Amino acid sequence: MKTTLIIAFVGTTLLASCGNNPAHKGKPIVMGDPSTIVTEVDSQYLKNFTDDISPVDHKSSEGAITKMMVQVDSANASKKINEETATPKSLNGFTIHFEECEVVFDGLAAHALNNNQDERTLNSVSYVKDGGDILNMNLAIQGLQDIRVEERIITKLMVSNEDDTYILHDLHKFISPWYNLAGKDNRFVSVSNNSIQFHPFDASKLKNALDRELRKKKIVNSEINEILKKLAPVASYSDEPCKIIIASVQWRIFGMKDGKKVQKLIQFDQPL
Repeated sequence: MKTTLIIAFVGTTLLASCGNNPAHKGKPIVMGDPSTIVTEVDSQYLKNFTDDISPVDHKSSEGAITKMMVQVDSANASKKINEETATPKSLNGFTIHFEECEVVFDGLAAHALNNNQDERTLNSVSYVKDGGDILNMNLAIQGLQDIRVEERIITKLMVSNEDDTYILHDLHKFISPWYNLAGKDNRFVSVSNNSIQFHPFDASKLKNALDRELRKKKIVNSEINEILKKLAPVASYSDEPCKIIIASVQWRIFGMKDGKKVQKLIQFDQPL
């Protein structure tokens, strides 16, 4: 009798448990059957809310460091220009005579790239630098109001070997972003060394570019191999025997003259 009661109690309990759970709908997932697998397609449930764990991007870090250093230079240039305008001195150097204004580059010597260039009728002019420091240089603009000046630098990479140097033309030139120059009134300070940069590259690309340049120079194979060995420890364009050289510098000048907008583009090339 007791056994019969126990069996009846267990049966009743199981039936009650089944009754408390919702009825199962749909087929069970079958391994290997794609029709039984649900794929989420709603974009709101597919977002990634965590950062990927990955090595730092070398190119991004170099760019971030350069940007930070340029900002530091700009702050220093602002301090310098404020100190100099407190006791202003005249600037002497290469002067460009536009119709709307004059631009003076302090301590710079240059000549026109084209002898027929008429600055008074042009908005874009080019010159070859003959002397002076093109970095961290003062310039002044006379004749405009609401002046703003931007500068960018065009560079190439060179490899030195004792007394010889080789410009790696196959790596192409690097064109920097436009940098807003620190200034006060009509005077501005050019960028400095911290704005000099080049394309990030890997060791094989550097080696191939130098190899091609050496062969253009008719260097014998044994000497080429010795020179290429010096590139083994190079991890960045700032490592020896690499050196960044300035090929050209450009300035954009914005201002107002008698209620009209004025914009000028000036380029200086450096002999390489």
